[in-house]
Parts: sequence; structure tokens; C-alpha cells
Amino acid sequence: MRKIVLLLTVIIITNGAFAQDYTKAIGLRIGSSIGASYKQFMLPSQAIEGILDLDILDSDKMKIKVTGIYQFHFDVDIDGLSLFAGPGASAGIYVGDSSGFLMAIDGMAGVEYKFRNAPIALSFDWNPKVQIITNAGFKPDNFGLTIRYTL
Repeated sequence: MRKIVLLLTVIIITNGAFAQDYTKAIGLRIGSSIGASYKQFMLPSQAIEGILDLDILDSDKMKIKVTGIYQFHFDVDIDGLSLFAGPGASAGIYVGDSSGFLMAIDGMAGVEYKFRNAPIALSFDWNPKVQIITNAGFKPDNFGLTIRYTL
């Protein structure tokens, strides 16, 4: 975890203080699970993100889910860097011993950096959820690092 934060800090400092804006991006999210991410800005400070991911729980159990998040981005006076947070929801299925449908109310908070002179954006986020169908309860342990190609 500390290595990831240190790496992001070094990249931000060495890349300069100016970054281009973008409207759409697609990429890979790794962390507590692995999946694909698509992000679309609706306004300069508001975006929607869709995530399709696979979470391997055990050697014979996993869950596949789709998550949608509405994000509010906040400027931090460093070009290319922003903080974001917002609400969302997820749904999916368990495969294996815990077979069944799952649904949750999600939240997301994180930091994103868009590289100057490159179509790449990196983000690190925390995606806690309250699962309301199948294995109900608060699920705080969902972190991810996403690398996206920006359009």
C-alpha cells in the first residue's frame, strides 16, 4: 500500500503540474478484485463510472458484479490531480458454494491523476458497500488502482 502511494507521488511530481482534461476513459481496475472500468464525465466536475469485476473469494468461489458510481470531482490546485467521491449501486452473482444474487448500495472515494502529454489517467479508490441481498452487511475492504486510456 505504501509503495503504491509513493509511486503515485513520484509520478505526479516528475510529470509536472499541467495535465489535459478528458471526457471518456476505459481501463483496468486491480485491487480487492480485478475488472474493467469505463468513466464518462457529464460535467467538468461530475462523472459516472461503470465497473465490471471478478472477485475470487476462494479456490472454488467467486463473485461477478457490475457497479455504477456517480462521482463528484474536487480540484486540489494541482493540474491533473483531483479528489472524488460519490454514491452508487452494484449487483452481481456468487458462483460456487455461495451461489446467489447480490445487491449493494455503494460509495466511492479516491484520488485521480491525469498525465500531461499522455492519454493515461491513474486513480486509487476506496469502494465500501452495504450489501442488502445475500450475505448482507457492511463490506469496507474494497480498494482499487485503476489505469485508464483517456479519449
